[in-house]
Amino acid sequence: MDMISGIGSSSPSPIGPAKDGVKVDAAGAAIAVSTTKTDKEMPMTLVAAIAELGPPVDTDKIQAIRQAIAQGRYPIDAKSIADKMIALDLPKVGR
Repeated sequence: MDMISGIGSSSPSPIGPAKDGVKVDAAGAAIAVSTTKTDKEMPMTLVAAIAELGPPVDTDKIQAIRQAIAQGRYPIDAKSIADKMIALDLPKVGR
């Protein structure tokens, strides 16, 4: 039976338990793996620093909009919202 085409069945073969710190080379021989620095010793990259700050959210603006909505002072145009949602979901033609 041809397993490449997906026809036929194959029985799962048992594998050994995972071992931390052990890498196996192409010949199947185990090679010990070790690291020299822990994550606390590594310098923080720019990407990691930005990610640690969290998303760029203007909480004051969000609170002001929530208050305006609650007080009925924030105009909500359902048609405009729906149009923008549809435009975001549709693929761009000619790009």
